[in-house]
Amino acid sequence: MHRLERNTVRVASVTVLTLLCATFAAGCGADTDPPPESVSGPTVQPADITSQAERLIGPKMPVGSTLECPDPLSAQVDATTTCSWAMPDGTSIGMTVTVTEITDGRASLNFANDDQVTPSPSS
Repeated sequence: MHRLERNTVRVASVTVLTLLCATFAAGCGADTDPPPESVSGPTVQPADITSQAERLIGPKMPVGSTLECPDPLSAQVDATTTCSWAMPDGTSIGMTVTVTEITDGRASLNFANDDQVTPSPSS
């Protein structure tokens, strides 16, 4: 179940309110909350990560799967964050998001699902 996908999203500066637009997204949103202290400088916001992953990988996941990407991603090459797909049967699968390139204020992202499914807590 290992999948790699690549996409590009704009990065936002934490010091200046910047509109965030995913390159293939229809809409934009503004980020007014500062990221956690562990992330500084330009970031890719969780909503943008989730939007892109759902668009690219979501159709390949079981119907009813949901994705949670709780943390902003530092817009630096090789920076990573972890997201989690919740499956309808209660299992989950992790997904690593990695910045592969920054060009003209856009971060290229790779999405890679883990090889192993995590059993549901009630299993």
